[in-house]
Amino acid sequence: MSAKKLAEEYIKSLGTPEMKLSEVEDTSDYYCFSYFHPTEIYVGQGLIFINKLDNRFFIYGSGNSDPKTDYKIKLEQEKMARKIFPEFDIRKNYNIKINRILRKMNLIEKLLELGFSYTTPEIVGSDIFRISKPYNQKLFENRLSKLPCEFNNINAKKVWNILSLNKEKKVVEFTIAEYINVKKENRVERATETDLETAW
Repeated sequence: MSAKKLAEEYIKSLGTPEMKLSEVEDTSDYYCFSYFHPTEIYVGQGLIFINKLDNRFFIYGSGNSDPKTDYKIKLEQEKMARKIFPEFDIRKNYNIKINRILRKMNLIEKLLELGFSYTTPEIVGSDIFRISKPYNQKLFENRLSKLPCEFNNINAKKVWNILSLNKEKKVVEFTIAEYINVKKENRVERATETDLETAW
């Protein structure tokens, strides 16, 4: 399928027939395009890249000041990560399973730096709200005292950062699995025990 056709199919999937395709930029590694409405101003859309190797889409909002540089950095990070995890996709989120720790404080310092968080359910009346909370050192130490230990829904950039730490000096042995979002119940009367668990 041609780059123009791929771009047109993407715009069609937006469900707004009036959207028009801007000119497609063709480089040695990727195609790049954007779209617009002929009469209305839409806020949010930015550049969209199509990787020539596998036709994957990398979508940027208008808030990114330099998407071309960001896109190239992401591909370099992905290339490095795939030496360890061949199926690694920089666009996805992952569950991390810590299996062995060689330098505990180095690991905790990196996890604190990366801003890991967990989510707890809080009941207000008949509604369940899920509140994101940051880890602190004590909580990390407690969770990492029993292995294996899992951290869920971690974005690929943070996974790459841990791999980079390991490249400098081996700190931790871990595996990853793609995070699959499972919708949880937001009403108390229909909730199960799983819906009321903390998401680590």
